[in-house]
Amino acid sequence: MRIVVIGSGVAGTHAALTLLERGHAVELWDVGVVDAVPPAPDATFHGLKAALPEPEAYFLGRNLEAMVPPGASELLRYPPSRRFLARSDDPLWPFVERGFAAHASFATGGLANGWGANALAFDDDDMAGWPVSFADMAPAYRVAFDRVPVAGPPEDAISPYFPGVRASQAPVRTSRADDILLARSTSRTRVLARRGVHIGRARLAVVTDPLRPDACTYCDRCLWGCPRGSIYNPATSTLAACAAYPGFRHLRGRHVVSLITNADRVTGLRFLDLAGDTVRDEACDAVFLAAGALQSGAIFLRTLKQAHPDLPPESEALMDTAVVKIPYVLLRALGQPTDERAFQFNRLILGLVGSSADWPRYLHGEVLHLTGLTYHPLIEHMPFDSRTASRLFFAMKSALGVVSLFFPDKPSPGNRQVLEAGGGRWDPVRLEYTEAAAKQAYIMHAVARVRSALWALGCVPRAAVPAASGAGIHYAGTIPMGEGARRCGADGRSNRYPNLFVADGAAFPTLPSKSITMSLAAHAIRVANGAAL
Repeated sequence: MRIVVIGSGVAGTHAALTLLERGHAVELWDVGVVDAVPPAPDATFHGLKAALPEPEAYFLGRNLEAMVPPGASELLRYPPSRRFLARSDDPLWPFVERGFAAHASFATGGLANGWGANALAFDDDDMAGWPVSFADMAPAYRVAFDRVPVAGPPEDAISPYFPGVRASQAPVRTSRADDILLARSTSRTRVLARRGVHIGRARLAVVTDPLRPDACTYCDRCLWGCPRGSIYNPATSTLAACAAYPGFRHLRGRHVVSLITNADRVTGLRFLDLAGDTVRDEACDAVFLAAGALQSGAIFLRTLKQAHPDLPPESEALMDTAVVKIPYVLLRALGQPTDERAFQFNRLILGLVGSSADWPRYLHGEVLHLTGLTYHPLIEHMPFDSRTASRLFFAMKSALGVVSLFFPDKPSPGNRQVLEAGGGRWDPVRLEYTEAAAKQAYIMHAVARVRSALWALGCVPRAAVPAASGAGIHYAGTIPMGEGARRCGADGRSNRYPNLFVADGAAFPTLPSKSITMSLAAHAIRVANGAAL
């Protein structure tokens, strides 16, 4: 039997490893772009400026493409040294965007090459309305957390909302500002509880055990690519576990366009062979879609169009976590020395509980105090001349923080993928998305509660900054669980094609607030374990 897994991100690698553990031979297909190897692995973020022969090219790009011009709405661009993100001018880019700024990757490991490492799990409240319960997912969560090392506290006030999370290592080290905020939150527990706010240590897929060679050294380079491999990346750890099986083949240079079907069964794959720049067909017996919700949805729509032109060439839904950032100044941290070594991503999390009856009870927030970063956009956005703004920024740097709130999503009329007639080698997919008015009211109410909590903690919050739709990079619902030809069953099996399995977030019928990565792994494990092959 020829089994093909499409995609080498979190879902694809965990599905492949599970199938291999069951005794099946597995082929994993991807485009196979390789991210850059981080230079000078022993240097800290600030030490890189002295360690690199051309630091300006590394930090800002040879053409200064990471420079954010004055007046731009964005405060940060992804480092030009990273190659895992696909660009809209890439010949393989399959999307036409309408109100949705998509992020996609053609790299081995996918978007997990640059994720924020927050390792959480959905509960029954998050999965309300799903044909799957937490009890159904719990065994797969256990496997996922056994495979992925997670650093976090054994228990705290937020633990009841993460029943599936299993921390196997000590939490990531906090900064001085983190400690000040944690102490303040402990002394103001009742005040925060009245607002439904809980603050605790982050659960992060990061190696902190000092006895391991890949332990975090707090070099402050997470965004630029961990030089130690401390942050979980399926391109290295899970893929290496797959490679230990003799029945595993990793085939790079294959961009899957659609599936070939006959009598409502998948019989093959149509793909662009990048080595010869030719579109080819190859036979197979079963397929696991794990290319990411957007790209899996695109493959599925092209497949349906070829086999069932009577069906509307559009998805049932398109979902993304809306992100709103609330910058603030932690007054008690003013004048504190900055940390020479730190973990660059968030080390604390904030849970807002009971913010709306129409949405999951837990709203996830990540609390970040600034350490290493390219500061010029922040400085140039201050209402002073550059010299004054620079002096003021570095005087305040140790006290600057931001809460990033991740809002859940559910199917909404008009939010969908639509197949266009492209006239090229494959049809592009239009992404249509508009934030519903009711969700906007929910967002405003939640932001007001968090701002109130920040004031109670001795912080001065600034105006909230909403990100563009699609910036959350947690996508779901393009082939959701449910009834109908364009959906899949609770086991991930396509309702139309019984030998096609949706192993990634495309199958999620709603999208909770919590970080999706470990739930993607658990879903893929559950689907691969239950697949009748």
